[in-house]
This record gives sequence, C-alpha cells and structure tokens, in this order.
Amino acid sequence: MKFSHKKFSCDTEIYYKDKDIIVRFFDSSKEQEEDDIINLVIVDPGYGYLCLKYKGDAAPLSGFLDEDVFSSDDYIDAAISFIEVLSPNSKYVYTPYHITLFKQTGFIEYNGEY
Repeated sequence: MKFSHKKFSCDTEIYYKDKDIIVRFFDSSKEQEEDDIINLVIVDPGYGYLCLKYKGDAAPLSGFLDEDVFSSDDYIDAAISFIEVLSPNSKYVYTPYHITLFKQTGFIEYNGEY
C-alpha cells in the first residue's frame, strides 16, 4: 500500500495485533533482495513509523517521522489520517498523539563483513 500526500509518495508496511496498528513508511526500492544479503548489507531505516494502540476508550498514537520528509504539519496530519483510515474503530475513540520528528545525523553498523 502507498502513502501519498502532495508530491510525496512512499511504500508502507502495515502490522496488526488485535486492534492495534503499526505503519512503517519507507522506499521499497532501497530494500535489499535476499541475494544481496551475502554481500554488503545496508539496511535503510525508512521514513519512520506510527503506532496506534488501543487502551480502553482511547487510542493513543505515537511514533517517529523523518522531518526531512514530513516537513510540515499537513504532511504529519496526512500520515495521522492514513493510519486512522486503516483502523475503523479510531473514529469512535479519543486519539491523543505524540509524534517525534527526527533528523538522521549518522549511523552505526555491523554486517559481519568487516
């Protein structure tokens, strides 16, 4: 399934556990194929994720989104709407949210090659 807003579009993976939902935003063209794993492995972290977790009469929404992609409130609102549409129960409960915007500054890596 694709997430699209204005001129930006990316792939998503959606994970369900009971009524809870996690959505991962990423670029599938950067995902490695199984045959590539025997060589140098570079795992792209994607653009972030959102988690909608039901707790009684509420469904808090949290997550991390890359601020280079989700650069304004309307992009963040579109991501929130995207996960709420995936959860038909979300329109009947209180959904407070706390989303952390992050900027990638570096990485650490171990891939067994060196």
